[in-house]
Amino acid sequence: MPNWLKYLYAEYILKHVWISALLFIAIIGGIGSNSVYFRMDASADSLVLENDHSLEYYRKVKKRYGTDDYLFVTFQPKEKLFSTESIKQLRSLKEQLAALPDVEAVISLIDAPIFDANKISLASIEDDLYFIEDKNIDLEKAKRDLLNIPLYKNLLISSDANITVIQVNLKGNKNYFKLNDELRKLQWKQINKTELSHYEKQAEINLKQELRLLADEVAVRNERVIAQIRNIKHGYKEVATIYLGGIPMIAHDMIEYVKNDLVVFGVGVFLLLIAIQAFIFRRMRWVFITLGGCTITAITSIGILGLMDWPVTVISSNFVALLLIITMSLIIHLIVRFRQVERDNMDMGYNDKILETISSMFTPCAYTSLTTIVAFGSLMVSDIRPVIDFGKMMIMGVSLAFIIAFLLFPILMRIRKKSGMDRRKESGFFTFTNHLAVISDRWRWQVATIAIVMSITSAWGMIYLSVDNRFIDYFKSDTEIYQGMKLIDTELGGTTPLEVIIERSAIEADFAFINEESEEDEWDQEFEDEGVSDTTSDKEESPRLWLTSHGINKLHKVQTFLDSLGVTGKTLSLAAGLQIVEQINGNQRLSDFELSLLEKKIPEDLREQIMSPFYNREHDEVRFLIRVKETDPQLDRNKLLSDISEFLTKQLEFKEDTFHFTGMLILYNNMLESLFKSQILTLGVVFGIILTMFIILFRSLKLALLGMFPNLVGACFVLGLMGWAGIPLDMMTITIAAISIGIAVDNTIHYIHRFKLEFAQLGDYTKAMYACHDTIARAMYFTSITIIAGFSVLVLSNFMPSIYFGIFTSLAMLVALLANLTLLPVLLLLTKPLKLKKCEENIGEAEAGQQVDLS
Repeated sequence: MPNWLKYLYAEYILKHVWISALLFIAIIGGIGSNSVYFRMDASADSLVLENDHSLEYYRKVKKRYGTDDYLFVTFQPKEKLFSTESIKQLRSLKEQLAALPDVEAVISLIDAPIFDANKISLASIEDDLYFIEDKNIDLEKAKRDLLNIPLYKNLLISSDANITVIQVNLKGNKNYFKLNDELRKLQWKQINKTELSHYEKQAEINLKQELRLLADEVAVRNERVIAQIRNIKHGYKEVATIYLGGIPMIAHDMIEYVKNDLVVFGVGVFLLLIAIQAFIFRRMRWVFITLGGCTITAITSIGILGLMDWPVTVISSNFVALLLIITMSLIIHLIVRFRQVERDNMDMGYNDKILETISSMFTPCAYTSLTTIVAFGSLMVSDIRPVIDFGKMMIMGVSLAFIIAFLLFPILMRIRKKSGMDRRKESGFFTFTNHLAVISDRWRWQVATIAIVMSITSAWGMIYLSVDNRFIDYFKSDTEIYQGMKLIDTELGGTTPLEVIIERSAIEADFAFINEESEEDEWDQEFEDEGVSDTTSDKEESPRLWLTSHGINKLHKVQTFLDSLGVTGKTLSLAAGLQIVEQINGNQRLSDFELSLLEKKIPEDLREQIMSPFYNREHDEVRFLIRVKETDPQLDRNKLLSDISEFLTKQLEFKEDTFHFTGMLILYNNMLESLFKSQILTLGVVFGIILTMFIILFRSLKLALLGMFPNLVGACFVLGLMGWAGIPLDMMTITIAAISIGIAVDNTIHYIHRFKLEFAQLGDYTKAMYACHDTIARAMYFTSITIIAGFSVLVLSNFMPSIYFGIFTSLAMLVALLANLTLLPVLLLLTKPLKLKKCEENIGEAEAGQQVDLS
């Protein structure tokens, strides 16, 4: 610890403790007051990097074709669906949903025009269409007719006609896309290294604030309308089974999970902290000090997140719990060190004991905090936005935890001054490390052999690691998200949307425009004969290639192929919509003239349902909306995209740059694709930086490599176990290896520091090992047990990745602890990397400032 810093502690903090305390409270209070701006984000945008081209294209498509701003309400009556009573209940439910202030429109089975495919014709269409609520309707016949209309089956009603679904379209803010476009123009200028003017910088700030307000309004609206729908749903529990689904509901419930996890994790860690502290130290004094440090760290960190406008996502929902664990670990080291100083220096003054504790622990704790920061900082090399944000948050949080621990500990120790040493009778729990010392001494080669076998087995298991997991598996089976997604997935056409956008240029090569003018003249004459006048602007436009018989035939081929894929549910497109018209036309494809006439005369409301969501008139571009079955065990997203791409390029001869994939499936799949890359990068960065730090700290390459090996065993063991168990990597488990190494190496630093000191004093490797296990190993043991217990609290989450993260991180920390207390000493005993003469020369330095005896 630098002398100037020791002077500040002695002359200011310890001598003027109440002034220091008041100043500390004022600073913390000022920062913590920003907690009111703390927010959470579960939007699709939080899944990717802000400058990701996939996100930009996703926004472009949503602007052109409409957003995913709708909810699904499934309706499965206790009576038959096609009964008078059930239809009345469905009507009542629809009217209640339509009456909600935030609902723009409601689409249900009641609104669907029905026809008998064997009797209807284009000439008599107005007379042959009927609705399910018309008078004197045969409901059984209506059911048969509905099931014979391909567009309705597995979309409005299930194939067994027992379940129907209501689509609830929510009111949106049309300014969002305009504001976002303006913001992105400014941001792209910065990405291209173009400096913004003062006006543009202020405009960027204003646009961010406006978009933030719009996002908050949408979140409040979703919360309100979802609560209202669930309240309505409750009134039908006696007559029907109803589930709520849709992207807004999933986003809302995930935010609720985040909120719940923050509370549960925080409270759970606090309760564990009290129990562990009370068991280990047997005094409320230490519990009070640790609780104070953890509470202040949590409040301050949340305040900084609010001040910096860093939203917490599902990935970073364990942020507070991790900070509590890390802060607790630091304070436990200080407490254990103070108890030793108090025991070994009975004649020393109270302030001097505190100062000795702070000064002797400052350097090793600074290094351990730095290695933890490196571990979390490595997450920033990921391509996944929430992982990057998580890394930033934890860098800030760990730094804050270190500062608060080393400021708060001396203040609270002075305020709660109490003389007398702690005394307790040591049980088997406290002598556990001594037993590990015996194992390390007597079975050296056996321990080394076990470590080698574990390493080989882990490496083999890591080969089977995968990332292609199902989004539905992120939720427990008793949650509404899971149940609703499963029902919609299996009975009503699939859940996760995948969109295929095909440009006009895909079929331009199929057309020869030699006789273009004459053909257009013929068409115009035919329109005039039918009483349809063409506008000047239409004549100036290029012919719409997709709205020709050739274009529609191509679309039907795409539609047929997409329908044939086992993992796809319902596919909606212009071709699917035209199937109804073709069915009415005696299952005959429409001619070029009929298509042109249809496009001219189609009513606006029908255009909004059949054409606008799937055909862009301005760009002559078509869109296929595929709902993929998340519950299908055969789902392989990469293979699905590859199969579609291969069909379009080889069978239809479309060029690759003429069609594009987008939608939530693409954003999610891009994130999964970057997981393996992120795993390699994060592990590589962590290993490289920590190894460099070890070389600098230990001044020995051999010692640095020996120190890294036990921690790699723990991390690789968990990854190998996940591979053997078939548990895929996800957004959270991807961070386990880097985090566990970053935290576990804290023990390595403390142990090797202490071992060097003991070896210099005793001159014998075996004696130094026993001395370390009787002193420093106990502090490592206490802190690791606390950390393991803290991570285990994550099993209380409703979010399965959090549960896996808690289980496997706890396991990694346990294996790393055992490796540091068995394998590390065995490696030191077998390789003998220290030279006695060198260690004797460094005794003075070790005793002066690098003493790390924590027992």
